[in-house]
Amino acid sequence: MSNVAPGAPVAGIDRWRGGWVIARGADSVDDITTASTVGDALDATTDCEVVAVDMPIALVVTGRRQAEADLRARLGPAGRSVFTSPTRAAIAAADQAEATVVNRAHGGPGISAQAWGLAGPIRELRGALPSAPGGECWYETHPETAFALMNGGEPLDAKRSGRGVGQRLLLLRQWLAVDRLLADAPPKVPVDDVLDAIAAWWSARRIADGRAEVFGPSGLDDEGFEGSIRV
Repeated sequence: MSNVAPGAPVAGIDRWRGGWVIARGADSVDDITTASTVGDALDATTDCEVVAVDMPIALVVTGRRQAEADLRARLGPAGRSVFTSPTRAAIAAADQAEATVVNRAHGGPGISAQAWGLAGPIRELRGALPSAPGGECWYETHPETAFALMNGGEPLDAKRSGRGVGQRLLLLRQWLAVDRLLADAPPKVPVDDVLDAIAAWWSARRIADGRAEVFGPSGLDDEGFEGSIRV
């Protein structure tokens, strides 16, 4: 990425049940905050040159996204952590049953309850970014892949397992005072969501510095959304 000043602040964002959790900072993560809506998250990151968010942004008309297939190939057996995005038509469905019918009609898989639970946040994100100042600086990322890249390309154990949390903390402690950030994190935010936001920050820093790996087609799709996932 060009035209980003060295050391400019960036942000990583992850979705949690209460909204969005945000990791911000320039050379390191300085603080963890939350936002109830994407609009609030945009307001909280107006000074950030890059924002990396763990949520699908660009959606396909038919079939499945190449970016997600590339992530799965990179992660190997751990590729099951990669979310399969619904098609554009399915995201507009009224409920999970309708979304499944519509998605299959457009060459995608059935829509699970977990996947349907993300339909609202995806619609919110896609609805807010095009008209928002700074929305063009938001990129989709994938924290699980970020942690794998931090670990020399080797995926970690499940993020909600004790072993997986321990692995992530050992990696982050090499460059970040993560214990202090966790101790000062907003109340009730699960540890895995805070760690994913930090991993998204790591990706945002790499995007800003021009060092990120790009998965899938780079460039804007026909709706003006960046089609790749960057880590």
